[in-house]
Amino acid sequence: MTGTIHADLPIYDERRPEMKLRPLKAWHHFQNLLKDKENTEEVFHIFQSLPWRNLRSSAEHFLRSERGQALRVREPYLPAILDDHAALRLTPKGSLAHAYCDFMEREGLSAQGLVDEFDRFTRSSGFEEFEDQFKWYLNRMRDVHDMLHVLTGYGRDALGEACVLAFTYSQQPSPAHLFIGYMAGLNINKQTK
Repeated sequence: MTGTIHADLPIYDERRPEMKLRPLKAWHHFQNLLKDKENTEEVFHIFQSLPWRNLRSSAEHFLRSERGQALRVREPYLPAILDDHAALRLTPKGSLAHAYCDFMEREGLSAQGLVDEFDRFTRSSGFEEFEDQFKWYLNRMRDVHDMLHVLTGYGRDALGEACVLAFTYSQQPSPAHLFIGYMAGLNINKQTK
């Protein structure tokens, strides 16, 4: 998706299948994640298996608001903005933009890299994407993840990821946030004994 906004897109495409709660599938993908903590695709599978029950209503509420539409028009594709470190570094030293660039450069990450991981997930899982405003909302949640590391101060190690996901639950109450955070915490505890 580029920075183009289509005003005629529906807020929610009714052809989207309802996501179902599948805890055993989530467990399977969590076990895979433990084997390779850098395999972000497993995280997307867990979120698909443990969906946020009120995601649609929360998205529709935001997307129907004047503020939501203004943000969607002003920032249609966040990865392009987040990966433009030259532009972000024009902000004052000590700003969030500088801290974000420092974090991403230190960790060797890019916002587009997370998009690429999600694309890999959609191809491997048969996850069908729909052209609606809801897609922008979902992408936005994905695209701000690394910013949350900067805002909270939590690193990218297993504990830091677990803490960021647990923190995120208060804004996006998906069972997947708690599941990954709690299970990662238990696994870390087991390893330190």
